[in-house]
Formats: sequence, C-alpha cells, structure tokens
Amino acid sequence: MPPKICLLALIGLPGAGKSSLINWLLSKQQDALHEYQIVHLCYDDYINTELAYREQRIIIIQILEKLIAYIQGAADWPPEVLRPTNNSRSCDYLILCDDNFYYRSMRYKLYQLCRTYGCIYSQIYIATPLASCLQANSTRGADCVPELVLRKMNDRLEPPGHEAWECSSLTLQNSDTESVSQLILTFILSLFHLPTALSPLVPSPTQTQMQSPAHCLDLALRAGIKVQLQTLVDAKAKKLISMKLNEKRKEILVRFRAKMSDKKTDPDSVDLNYYVNLLK
Repeated sequence: MPPKICLLALIGLPGAGKSSLINWLLSKQQDALHEYQIVHLCYDDYINTELAYREQRIIIIQILEKLIAYIQGAADWPPEVLRPTNNSRSCDYLILCDDNFYYRSMRYKLYQLCRTYGCIYSQIYIATPLASCLQANSTRGADCVPELVLRKMNDRLEPPGHEAWECSSLTLQNSDTESVSQLILTFILSLFHLPTALSPLVPSPTQTQMQSPAHCLDLALRAGIKVQLQTLVDAKAKKLISMKLNEKRKEILVRFRAKMSDKKTDPDSVDLNYYVNLLK
C-alpha cells in the first residue's frame, strides 16, 4: 500500500505559537507519532524579496509538488527541503506547512494540491489573542514583524469556516500545547483515517457523508480511543477498556446527532473538540 500524505496547514498570527507547536510535534516523533514521518516546511525559508509575492507562493507550491512526487516514488528528494534523519518512503508522511495562512484562499491552494495528488488536507488554527501575539512578537529581535503589519493581519485573518474542504480543522485557543496535548495527538492520529482530497467535482452521497461533521467526529473519537489504549500492556484490560470506550463513542455520537438535528442549534457554533473530550 502506498504511503499516505497529509498536508497540515498551521494558521495563526506571528507570535501565536506555531513554532512551539511544530517543535512539540517533532519531539513526539520518537514516541506517540513514531509511525509517521514528519517534514517541516517553513514558508519563510523560501521567501525571495526580489520576486513578486505571487511568484514566491508558486515556488513553494512547486517545492511541495517535488516532495509529494518523492514520497510517491516519482522523483528524487527536493534539495530545498531538509531531509529527515530517518527518511523512508514506506511510512505515512505528515507535512507541516508553516505559514500564517490568514486568508482562506491561501489554504485553499493547499487543498487544491491535495486534490491533484491524492493527499489528505487538514489544518490547525492557533487562535492566540492579539495582545499575546504582539507581546511574543516584540521579543523576536530582527525577526520581529512591525506592529502595524501584525494588527492589519489580525483584522484580515479568516478563521476556518464550515465548508466541506475545511472539515478537518482543530482550533487551539492559545499556544500552551502541553495543556491540550491529548487533544492535539488525537487530532493528528485521526488524520490518516480520513479519505484523501482526491474526488470528483460533484460528490456522491457517500462522499458527502464522509465529509459531514458527524463523520469527522467519529474519526476523531476513534483516534482518541487509540491514543488511550497505547499506554496499556495487559491484553485483557486493553480489550475491556476498548469495549467500554467504543460504547461511550456510540453514546457521544447519538448525543451529537440529536444536538445537530435540533432546529435551534447553530451548526457553526458546535465545537467538535467538546465531544472528543467526553471520552476522558
């Protein structure tokens, strides 16, 4: 079976905590995420101020295309990208796309790339308050973004919406990854159970159901169960707890569907993370 490739867009203002999250994810490659190859692609590393903005973005997309081609066995490793020490084509790949992605159109370019090459698209939005971002940004020295620029970015930032292509999203309210580590790992592990973005222009009823919030929640709950079972050694205890957690998963889904069927419920206000945390 060919390896799965997931492009994970990291959304947030400068100083929101994207670098801290990336370093934390890379540190987990030796244990919780050992089954996956993690590649960090920092967009700032490829900025050439002599080129127009549009040309810069095209170059980064081309680098991503080369990286995907390598993983799929169709090209050599792109020299522009730092090669992981335990590089292998045989395992699944998580590509961390490190940019601000404050416009939805920026993220949609990645989604289109996933559609073209049969990859999985997902995103994490770090919704750190502007005041905290300004404070963190002020300590960056030469890498500090001008305050006026950062404020304008905050005004223009388009958070993840409820379009089908943005279904696989996780929102973090601050940069404290340790406090929500279980939630992040559950989300990451659920990604590789998702269907790829490769699909016909007119989705079938089955595909529409695959992209529904209930389906996304079910995948996240299953991944959460997997994370909890990883720490268990005794086979009997593991089987018993697995049965209990799966019963709880079904109860949560029934509760979620009932909530969604209520005409008074605003679909845009429903937080999937709340239901995932009910597993604990």
